[in-house]
Amino acid sequence: MSNRGTQLARMADRQISELTEILSRCGEAGLLLPCPGRERLGDGTVAACARHTTENYHRIAGLIRHDPITPNGSQHAHDTGPSVERISLPALLARLAAAREAVAELAGVGDDQLDSVPTAGTVRFANGARTLEQVIAAALKHQQHQLDALKAAVAHSDRTPDELPGGSTAPGPSS
Repeated sequence: MSNRGTQLARMADRQISELTEILSRCGEAGLLLPCPGRERLGDGTVAACARHTTENYHRIAGLIRHDPITPNGSQHAHDTGPSVERISLPALLARLAAAREAVAELAGVGDDQLDSVPTAGTVRFANGARTLEQVIAAALKHQQHQLDALKAAVAHSDRTPDELPGGSTAPGPSS
């Protein structure tokens, strides 16, 4: 067990709590909102970005369990394709709860494992020089960017018409 592993686990847990709150607040209808800047993720909606973010927590947990990892650049790495029709809020929240349990294992990871160097190209942030701790920290930083995009998408939808750019009553491509 490592203090560093515990810190990574806490960071992941805080992010998962935040994502759970975002999704619970936006509801089923909010899943259909566009998530600007995340168009490459499935259909570019809050649902697609949230699913991608949730699955990334499972991928992070897989790193510490030595699960087979989807190579960087693969289609699965960005969850492309149709998604909204298959994503329900309860299913997403359940998958997120499972991710919370999975990443909690970070707290039990020792210094030797955190200091190990994953093979270059096995995951996005592994370059053959970064330690597992650095790879996980970079992945969690990436996760925070996804959360920020989701928060912005949901907050944008909560604005009154006068607060929206151009005075529009609905978020659109120009906003």
